[in-house]
Amino acid sequence: MRKDLLTSVVRACCALLSITTLACRASVAPDAGFIQDPQVLKPNANLPFDAVWFKEGADISAYSKVYIAPIDTTHLLKLDWWDRANAAPGSEQAQAEDLTGYFREKLVNAFTTNEKKKFTVVDKPSPDALSVELAIVELVPTKEWLNVIGYIAIGALSSGTTAFEGRLRDGQTNQLIAEFKDREDGQFDIVSIRDLTWFKHSEHTLGQWSEEIAHICYRAPNESIAPMSTVTLRPW
Repeated sequence: MRKDLLTSVVRACCALLSITTLACRASVAPDAGFIQDPQVLKPNANLPFDAVWFKEGADISAYSKVYIAPIDTTHLLKLDWWDRANAAPGSEQAQAEDLTGYFREKLVNAFTTNEKKKFTVVDKPSPDALSVELAIVELVPTKEWLNVIGYIAIGALSSGTTAFEGRLRDGQTNQLIAEFKDREDGQFDIVSIRDLTWFKHSEHTLGQWSEEIAHICYRAPNESIAPMSTVTLRPW
């Protein structure tokens, strides 16, 4: 009985250690080349992304129409050997391309169904529309084989990583009015079906970014938008 109690205590300590270790925020991704002027981007405590820039005097909330450009996947960052050690099929390029449709679907939904402000999404650039240009610049699949092993002892050990770069452009002048970037690890959880799939964590991250981008486009001056939590209790 004492042995079983000791085993339970050890496992609980290991689980707590993995929460404090794995639930840290992802490091800022290096510039991937999609953003036009990365040197002007800076952290902003009121916004959920790693670094942002807004043109002085720009009023993004004034737009009621949005054009979502085809999502770019040609600026992917080079992965190291550990990030490439996964069983997901296809190249990183193909994997990223497979997620662009999901990303766009979530963006359209975020812009058109929000209760505070509903945007009209147009199919092509328009003088009275805000252009949203985004790129998936990093996609590290979840190592589901590692999580199967981890669940035996302390829980999930891998949740993948996703990064994007984006910019907003005025449809009338074609001038940039905002640029931003973010990188997120998948949310940490004790048990989740996302841990046993390659890209469910990335899909969740893309969905969160969609909501945040739409929120930025209608937020009040100085309104704060909290970043995505690093921990979740939802198993799906």
